[in-house]
Order: sequence, then structure tokens, then C-alpha cells
Amino acid sequence: MLLAGAALVGIFLFTRPSSPPEASNPPPGTPERVLRGETVRMLLVGDPFALALDEVATEMEQLSGGKLEIEVVGYDDVRRLTLRNAQDRVSAYDIVSFDVVWAGEYGEQGVLLPLDELLSRSRDEVEPEDFLDIAYAQSRHRGHQLGLPIQPHPELLWYRKDLFSADGLQPPRTTEELLAVARRYHKPESGQYGVLWNGQRGQAFGQQMAHFYAAFGQPLLDAQGRPTLNTPKGVAAARFALRLLAVSPPDVVNIAWDQRPRRIAQGAVAMTYEWGARAWLVEESPASAVAGKIGYVAAPHAPGETPVTPIGAWSLGIPANIGPRRELAWRALSWLTSRQRLKLLALHGNGGMPRKSLLRDPELVRRYPLFTVVDQLGQAGQLQDWMRPAVSQWPQLAEILGTTYHDMLLGKLTPEQAAARVQEQAEALFAHHATER
Repeated sequence: MLLAGAALVGIFLFTRPSSPPEASNPPPGTPERVLRGETVRMLLVGDPFALALDEVATEMEQLSGGKLEIEVVGYDDVRRLTLRNAQDRVSAYDIVSFDVVWAGEYGEQGVLLPLDELLSRSRDEVEPEDFLDIAYAQSRHRGHQLGLPIQPHPELLWYRKDLFSADGLQPPRTTEELLAVARRYHKPESGQYGVLWNGQRGQAFGQQMAHFYAAFGQPLLDAQGRPTLNTPKGVAAARFALRLLAVSPPDVVNIAWDQRPRRIAQGAVAMTYEWGARAWLVEESPASAVAGKIGYVAAPHAPGETPVTPIGAWSLGIPANIGPRRELAWRALSWLTSRQRLKLLALHGNGGMPRKSLLRDPELVRRYPLFTVVDQLGQAGQLQDWMRPAVSQWPQLAEILGTTYHDMLLGKLTPEQAAARVQEQAEALFAHHATER
């Protein structure tokens, strides 16, 4: 099942028809037409960046003087296809998108081209200091820059401002407050539920559990990189997930990614955990019943723990086996991630903003109220990525969390049994990796 790209119908390839580059007429003042008549081949995950790029592809082609051939796939598939492509003599793609949690895996396996030399001669054009610091750092592995951010966004708590305001309530700050408020609005007989979250077996729930661990102050790995999953705080995080079941839709164990904002857009839930870049699904969609009625706050933390909000990011990189198309790929990558192009994409639905200058752009702030929240959390030091460590074992670790704890949701394991099992499986995973190295 495709875990991302639910807003798309299946997996598709599109090449925008356009006039030949020499016949197109870009607006006055357009800089160098970077593609120079070439076609750039891209492999993207079906997230807001890809959807926005699809919407403005014709305009982008006119501006760049070339064509964009884009293959859009789901979350698991973009990693699978990228790894398979890395085994070929010459890459089938010029640019690929990647979740920054894969930076360790991709870096160790030499999947992506280090951009350091290309950046050193293009710093004025790329403006690396304008990227959100944490997102730029997440795209790096062992000192080598593997990509440029296109969609960093925190997982926030979205809530129905209209309901809360009518009842004189403030949004919850702690996990206990969240459960209390969710119970108040949980009315299954009326088709309304308290809260929604990623409960789907596998990667989706695995990532959610990593975030719950963080809310209870428990890293997945210790300072030496060893699994630390079976701890009192880890068990408390598991119990919290189990308690959420009572105030969630009955099919929450099958819910992931874009299904969350679509449910709250229908008015079916009072709150949801969700990545910030998907806000357009409630604020911009004609089908939304709650446009303008959603508030965004930091993810709740356990009582007594330090507030922390997970931030993830998608970046664009160049396959290491790019061959003679390296310069074309770099021109396209640096152009697509420029502040002008990213603002255009933000105006068409990409609500994950990698550049500081655009995070505070008045036009974009009006369009995306959560930009102010993200900026405030960033300045307060609450945006963190340690809960999803970018180690090469991350995909397998997330799968362990998302399957074993899913068995707990189904009643097959207690929280204590599940925590013990994920610890055992994670230790075996890391031990196997150490012997392979």
C-alpha cells in the first residue's frame, strides 16, 4: 500500500507538453534558462512539493527553458526505486527526493552524489545560509552535503479552533491534557472522534511511536548508538498509544499520512497529529469543511518532560551514478531550490518551507498560519530531529517499532511485552549491522 501520495491516484509518470524551448516566451527579467532545451528526469515522493510542482510544471518549463519529466510514487517505493537505481551503471534519474532519515543509509551505500564541490562554486546562487539550519544539516552525512531541502516540516497538533473557542478551551500542552480534551470531543454515536494519529502497521506507526517516545523524553538510541527502547519512559509511551485508542476512530490502526488531514477536513475529528506541509488539505481544498477553523500548536509532551517537536524534511539529491548529466542535474537542482522557485511552489500548496526568508514572507505567512508557529518553535529551540536518528538501520528500526507495537494495539501484547520485544529485535538488528561492517 502506498504510504505517501494518497492525494494522487496510484503511481504515475507525467511529462508536461510545452512549446519547444526556443519558441517559449518567459516573462521579462527571467534569468538564464537553466535547462537549455534539455529534459530533466525526476523521481519524487507524492508529497506537497510534487503536487505543487505538477500544478505549475508548464510555467516552470517556460522559465527554465526545458522539460520536467516527473515520476511520482509512494513513500516506500521512492526508497526502493532509488536503491535499485543506484545499482545501475548510469542513473535513470537526474534528481531524486529523499526523506532525510535515509541520509545515513544512502551515505553509507554511496547512493547520492556529494554536493560539496558543486556548492563551493555556487554558494552565491544557492544561498545555503538561507535554508532552515536543521533541515540543511539533516541533508548531510558525515560532513558531506547529499541534498538541498525542499520540504521540512514539524509534526504538530492540529485542533478545531471553532470547537475549542466555543467551549472556552485552550489547546492541550501535555499528553494528559490531550487525552482529557479528546475524551470531551469523542462522540462516536455522532460520527465525531477525539484525536487521530498514524496507526497503520509498519513505517507509519513506527515513526509515530518514535515521536511518542520523544514526547516522554526517551531517545531510541543512547550516546553510543545502542537501542534504548525497553525503559520506563518507553513503556509509558507505549501505554499512551494504547490509551489513545479509546478516543480515536475505530479504524485508526489503518490510518496514515494524508488520511489524517482529510479526516479533520471533513469535520470528523477534533484533533490530529500531522506534518505541517499538508495544511493545504484543510486550508485550500474545496472539499474542506473546516478551512480557517484549524489551529496549530506544538506536539504535546508528557508531564514533567521538556517540550520537543519532531521535524522531518524531504530533500532533493543527485544519484551518484549520474554520469555525464551531472552539470545538468546540478543546474536543475540548484534552480528548483532557489527562493524564487520555492515561493512559487509554496503559493501552489507546498507548505513545508525550507528557506528562512520565505518562512517570514508576509504573503506566505498570511497563506500559512502555521509558518508563525514553526518560526516560534524554531527560535525556542523546540524543533528537533533526534527522535528519528538518521542511521543506516532506520528503515528497519521503524519497521520493528511499527509492527511490534501494532500487535500491542491489536491486543496481542502488553506494553511491557512489546517494549521488551522491540528492544530484543533492535539489538539483533544493530548487532547484525556491526558484523556486516
